[in-house]
Amino acid sequence: MFANPRQVALAVLDELEKGQDTLDALMEKAFRKHFTLERRDRALIMELVYGVLRQRARLDWTIDQFSRTPREKIEPLVQNVLRLGIYQLLYMDRIPPSAAVNESVNLVKVSHPEWIARFVNGVLRAVERGREEIRWPDPKEDLSAWLAVETSHPLWLVERWTGRYGADAARDLCESNNKMPVLAIRVNTLRLKRNQLLEFLRKEVPGIEPAPYSPDGLILKGFFGNILKLTGYKTGWFQVQDESSQLVSHLVSPQPGELILDACAGLGGKTTHMAQIMRNLGRILALDIHGGRLERLKENSTRLGIQNIEVIKKDVTRSLADLGGKKFDRILVDAPCTGLGVIRRNPDIKWRRKPEDLPIMAERQGRLLDEVAPLLKPGGILVYATCSLESEENEEVIKNLLIRHPEFEIEDPESVLPQRAGELVEDNFLRTYPNRHGTDGFTAVRMKKGS
Repeated sequence: MFANPRQVALAVLDELEKGQDTLDALMEKAFRKHFTLERRDRALIMELVYGVLRQRARLDWTIDQFSRTPREKIEPLVQNVLRLGIYQLLYMDRIPPSAAVNESVNLVKVSHPEWIARFVNGVLRAVERGREEIRWPDPKEDLSAWLAVETSHPLWLVERWTGRYGADAARDLCESNNKMPVLAIRVNTLRLKRNQLLEFLRKEVPGIEPAPYSPDGLILKGFFGNILKLTGYKTGWFQVQDESSQLVSHLVSPQPGELILDACAGLGGKTTHMAQIMRNLGRILALDIHGGRLERLKENSTRLGIQNIEVIKKDVTRSLADLGGKKFDRILVDAPCTGLGVIRRNPDIKWRRKPEDLPIMAERQGRLLDEVAPLLKPGGILVYATCSLESEENEEVIKNLLIRHPEFEIEDPESVLPQRAGELVEDNFLRTYPNRHGTDGFTAVRMKKGS
């Protein structure tokens, strides 16, 4: 039986609403289940899911304009059907309005009574007729409320960023979050040089160019195909990794022969990069609480020819006493965080996160640092990083760490970063912004432990 792309998109949005899994995991599961989908159908699913999540505030505002039933009284699944339909009407010129309406009505017909189908049909046809007359918020009356709808971000986040960066920069950041990120890869310099890979891939990706900040990075401009089918992927010539993430490994600056702890390794982008910088010499202990991620890390290590990584499933916030009393030369804490710097990749984050998440995360991040601090050798290097730009998860966490552990001091990151990356340093923190640098939003700091 052939899968209907709109049904698949609706199922992903519905599962996401229920908090069943992450967006990445749900998309992967959907494509694995419907593996016979043609490329154009997969592309349609991607556009519908990511488009609805990126523009949700504008879509909801439109529902509020045309529905006589208050949105909070509409069943969540039916809300998502309306969002999907309105997204096609307002943002997808290639889809005829009649198809957008009829396909949306069909989505609810299979599982809901006839009056729900008539309701969906009525709202969508009203939107189609009145799309030029939608009354958007007035920026002169309430600038933040207007920005929240105009850029489709939650009001609390808009007010927060407007207060910190100013209205123009906040709008710039929000709009950047709604754009599809460019694809960046890291050259595996254990196998070849950056220029060699660039020339190999130029025929398949004419827009390929060196990354501006990372000496190992390439930007695949205009590429929207299957990365797994590019020359050199299976043979481990490169790894998909955002440029900002690549810079964190340079901040650690691991040396061949050293013992490194990667306390929250995840899928291992930074772990394998550090192994690459170490030329496979020395040892890296890669910890993570999720066994599935560590399996992916092992698969990537094998593909890339990495041989000096040992993975251990462990919750670092509990206890590291069973690591055998090891003392490490360098420790990387790529801490779990709100992820508010990677909204362009995971647009669901802006709707899931709440202001109260920030102190909860900060407390957990502080405990994590307290666990690893004693494991560092005197004179060793501790790098703390998050994919968040929020001070509670970065500057405040480090300020409190330095009070509890005065043996640490912040080092100037420019001494170890690639030369061009020096312009990304503010107050001794490495900071990258989607709107300014075209990268993910990252914050990182390098600290040295006293003798």
